[in-house]
Amino acid sequence: MFGGLEEKKNEFESWMRAQPPAVEIGITSATSAIQGGILGFTLGTVNQSIEKQAANMPNKSVMPTSGSFSGPPRVLALNLAVFTAVQGGLTLAVKRYRGVDDIQTNMIGMFGAGAALSLTTNIAGNQPAAPGQVKPSTPLGYMTDAARTGALFAALNGAFMKIGQMLSGKDSSQDVYYYHTICMLNALGLEKYERNFRKGMLMDDCLALLSDSALREVKIPPGPRLKILNYVAASKVSSQFDVVQDSSFGVDDVRHA
Repeated sequence: MFGGLEEKKNEFESWMRAQPPAVEIGITSATSAIQGGILGFTLGTVNQSIEKQAANMPNKSVMPTSGSFSGPPRVLALNLAVFTAVQGGLTLAVKRYRGVDDIQTNMIGMFGAGAALSLTTNIAGNQPAAPGQVKPSTPLGYMTDAARTGALFAALNGAFMKIGQMLSGKDSSQDVYYYHTICMLNALGLEKYERNFRKGMLMDDCLALLSDSALREVKIPPGPRLKILNYVAASKVSSQFDVVQDSSFGVDDVRHA
């Protein structure tokens, strides 16, 4: 059962990558909004249950809840739906535009999500302001609070990601245009030539077109050139074998039918 689900997931992700960027971003935003809305409604329901239990406890004063991540299920569902939709869609859009998934890309996505959350809370929500804060009531106030909230979310997200990199000793950035190229170089133990590929703009879509002269032009020595060309040739043979094998299965299926 789990194998079938994993296969369906991989098929869906492959289909998504084949779609135009606008379609991929739109679907990502929609699915993120659904997930955020379900999570928000669930959290709101749990919060209401806890508040009711606390109200029935003797000698316990109930503190009023406020803020973007509090309130009844409907309000919290809306807040989290907007937050996750903007964060998922904007991060993907920036990643496709910049061609890299790094701290800056995620900070931009989180800035937009924080700003959208602020606008949703202040305009559409009926939640009271947090203690010591004044809820904005003018367009300039809305924009100022949105920018402030977005900057706060972006800074926190960037700090957490940077700390994670420091603790793991690894850079989580992943260049989407050189993903398969980097995997190939790592498999061959030729990681130090990644810079040569980047200088020559030999991206993933150039792998099948690699030649000795192209590798020589980016100043890769003869030994590594032979390893890379052999790897590419073997990959071509493997992919052709898979195609032939799939075709033979189709013929057998028709013959048995």
